[in-house]
Amino acid sequence: MNQNDSSGILHSLFTFLEDNRFAFLFGSLLLTIGGSEVLAELNIYGGIRILFTLNLLVLLSVGKRKRGFLLAGLVLFFMHLVFWSLSTIPDFKFLAPGEQGSSAALLIIGTIACFQSAFKSGPVDNERIFAAISLYLTIGLIFALFFSLLDGSLPGSFSHPSSIIITPRDSLITHYTYFSFVTLTTLGYGDIVPLSGPARGLAVLEAIIGQIYLALVIARLVSLYGQSDSSRP
Repeated sequence: MNQNDSSGILHSLFTFLEDNRFAFLFGSLLLTIGGSEVLAELNIYGGIRILFTLNLLVLLSVGKRKRGFLLAGLVLFFMHLVFWSLSTIPDFKFLAPGEQGSSAALLIIGTIACFQSAFKSGPVDNERIFAAISLYLTIGLIFALFFSLLDGSLPGSFSHPSSIIITPRDSLITHYTYFSFVTLTTLGYGDIVPLSGPARGLAVLEAIIGQIYLALVIARLVSLYGQSDSSRP
């Protein structure tokens, strides 16, 4: 295989990744959400951090078409790595909220990129659908980080089942990821209960966003599909 063939293969690979970036984001989000629960059950808490970090890396590829998004994302990703590394040192555990805050900020950038792709004008294709679903999942992860930050800064904001013993911080984020998606989808199992005012306010806000988003995205996609269908000869 000569150099031209290698370059052609790499170009085809990058083109494929670029054309399916939201599909890969959707896959990485599902892997992070589901895989973190499995790793927590196996007490492999370092793996949870790796999953979240890889997911943030995929988010960078989603926003790279916007130079401002890419620069901001790179800065936040670097901050995440620095806070992550330092917070593993016992004397620097107070930097843990910085890791979660930078992760939440990078997820917010990802939601903006997903929103722009999901709601822009044009035909309804697979990437638009994956962008819309990924946006919904990133909202859940953002609120999970907010809940975790709130519980760390205001202990006693949530009531947990007595059968659950939460010790590692990485285990905490998995419990709030579960609680966040239960709230976003308005399932409301009741095993984790918000007690403080800020916790209840965040939970109500997430539930409202979850319901409004589903209505908006369905209406928008149906409208775009109707427009593309009517424009066909």
